Amino acid sequence: MESVKILHTGDLHIGMRFNNYPDDIRPQLVKARFEVLENLVTLANEEEADLFVIAGDLFDKVNVAKRDQNQVLNILKKFSGSALLLLPGNHDYDDGVVDLWRFFEKELTDNLVLLNENKVFDLTDYGLDLSVYPAYCDSKHSEAGVNNLDWIKNLDSEKESKWQIGIAHGALEGYSPDLEKKYFNMNRSELEELNLDLWLLGHTHVPYPQTDKKSITGQSIFNAGTPEADGMDCRHAGNAFLLELDDKGEVKAQVIEPGTYKFAELEYKIFDEDDLLNVKEQILDKYTKTSLVRLKLKGRIDKDLFNRKEEVYKELQKNLAYFKRYDSELKINITPNVIDEEFSQNSFPHQFLKKLVIKEDDEEALQVAYELIKEVQ
Repeated sequence: MESVKILHTGDLHIGMRFNNYPDDIRPQLVKARFEVLENLVTLANEEEADLFVIAGDLFDKVNVAKRDQNQVLNILKKFSGSALLLLPGNHDYDDGVVDLWRFFEKELTDNLVLLNENKVFDLTDYGLDLSVYPAYCDSKHSEAGVNNLDWIKNLDSEKESKWQIGIAHGALEGYSPDLEKKYFNMNRSELEELNLDLWLLGHTHVPYPQTDKKSITGQSIFNAGTPEADGMDCRHAGNAFLLELDDKGEVKAQVIEPGTYKFAELEYKIFDEDDLLNVKEQILDKYTKTSLVRLKLKGRIDKDLFNRKEEVYKELQKNLAYFKRYDSELKINITPNVIDEEFSQNSFPHQFLKKLVIKEDDEEALQVAYELIKEVQ
């Protein structure tokens, strides 16, 4: 075998419930995580991948429902390559007790390998001249600054296999948010010093390396990211890698975008109808029925447009999977006509606000005064 082909994914978080979303979209988001796993297995088979690697957090928690465990196992059984490598992450950790991995140990198929031991996994029995060095998670959090790489660092035996691959779950320092260093924090230099051909990581939901290109060369450390976006802080539409490791230890990676749903948190400042319509068109041009959008609007617009903005919201809601607007900072532009319409002539509010209108430098004061008066009416 001159090269080995690998489908690398992780952080599917199957069992995530999406309780912050409405009932009409929540079941679809839950279902999408099973579907993306099935799509990845199908793609791996079509590409004739030798290895399918899940680098942790296949499940969102250790006590995931039994029906979810069975559904996942049935999907994984469809992989036709040499070996499917499954690493416990910090959400679906293996402390030697949890029922989740005891179930999988009982149901292991001929090509499914559970990486839940600090040892070198020799894959020659699977037809691959390859050794795997796992750094799995045995708890949800680690001690500050501690990871599970030490056992690999302390190895003194010679590497006999053609290829050496490390698979780890944890925060990559300088890239993953982990200020307290309690998510099995590791850094590039300590991974590189172990002199393996390739490192496949999980934990951070954003892919590493990040690139606009569809193919990557010259890298030996990869973090797959989540294949199905799972929240407003996930700016990509899902990511995985299809990698090829050749006999010289060189790696070629293809970026895969297998996800269905896209999340977006948007903010605009508007001043007139053209601005509002441009916002609507930009959103509808980029986002679809599989998009979840939160929109924040700021600015000041005339009263008529302020009253008609709901029409735009309704159109966006109709064309998106989920739409939520935040427009508390979108205000009515207070003009003399607005004051005349809302307050009787010669009343204190009318006279007071009219005086503020005359003073061009008091636009902010006018807005605050108008809102306070409306609140107490």
